[in-house]
Amino acid sequence: MLSNLRLFPFRKGGVAYLPFLSAFVFLVYPTSLFSSGLYKFHQVAMGTKVEITLMGESEESAQKAALQAFQEIKRIEYLMSPWIESSDVNRINRSAGNDGVKVSPETIEVIKRAQEVSKLSGGGFDITVGPLVELWRKARERGAPPEMEEVKEALNLVNFRNLKTHYGGKVSLRKKGMSIDLGGIAKGYAVDRAFELLKALGYRNLVVNAGGDLRVGGSKPEGPWSIGIQHPRDPEKIMARISISDTAVATSGDYEKFFIHQDKRYHHILNPKNGFPAEGCQSVTVLHKEGATADALATAIFVLGPEKGYALCQTLEGVECLIVDKQGKFTFSPNLKDRISFIP
Repeated sequence: MLSNLRLFPFRKGGVAYLPFLSAFVFLVYPTSLFSSGLYKFHQVAMGTKVEITLMGESEESAQKAALQAFQEIKRIEYLMSPWIESSDVNRINRSAGNDGVKVSPETIEVIKRAQEVSKLSGGGFDITVGPLVELWRKARERGAPPEMEEVKEALNLVNFRNLKTHYGGKVSLRKKGMSIDLGGIAKGYAVDRAFELLKALGYRNLVVNAGGDLRVGGSKPEGPWSIGIQHPRDPEKIMARISISDTAVATSGDYEKFFIHQDKRYHHILNPKNGFPAEGCQSVTVLHKEGATADALATAIFVLGPEKGYALCQTLEGVECLIVDKQGKFTFSPNLKDRISFIP
């Protein structure tokens, strides 16, 4: 019920900073807007801080709308979190090697979108990385990478072609021990769902931001929304600002979850081909009309690396990207030239 959800209103101007695991997108708000119908709320969901910003005439109405949007995000979390026993993802993973299980149409939709990005990227994005994700989670806890034999064993269970959707809404994993992880797309999808709900309630100028997976509608009174992209090596610094309107944005970075071992950085964005953290990029930001697609493509491009990732971005209609390679060099889509500014 909506009354069970706790909502936190923000009323201060300045920069909205996201201090959680996915803290790499900032929204910049002039202080004056907070006295002219801009209302901002936050909750924790899907392991991160979710912020909703609405422009409207009534704070009470905005709060009620935000509550519904937060509940929608939590509903998606309960469908797609691998940690919730009753979730579709958990049930799919438990049934690996068997005939599969019937899941919701939404989970089918997200899996099919993920499979499309897997094909586009030649497996650079692969939601069957579940065994690798678990292996590297344990590695982060002890602060040392896994043994090569452990990586090889997990890799034998990773292949998006062994994940099947069937007529009637069933999903199956071919091999026992396989598991899917929707962490690279479900948050973007949840943002999309919350965004569309708010639009249906009549809000046209709004922002839904789930720890860096962000979608905006309309604009502020004086022009487009402005987002700041976090510097991948300085968490207190914005490296670039991009003006956007009616757009979704997602960023993948090697600084979200990582550990240092023998002077080498091991992060959470894994290459499904070799089982190790992807090399070549520090961060990748993708702009697209939908959050789920932006989310998945940001991971795919990061894994492919600066050259192949940028080449993929250039072949896709309606997709823009900003890539920071391992040396800190910027590459960005030509269409961003008039909308992006870099901060020394």
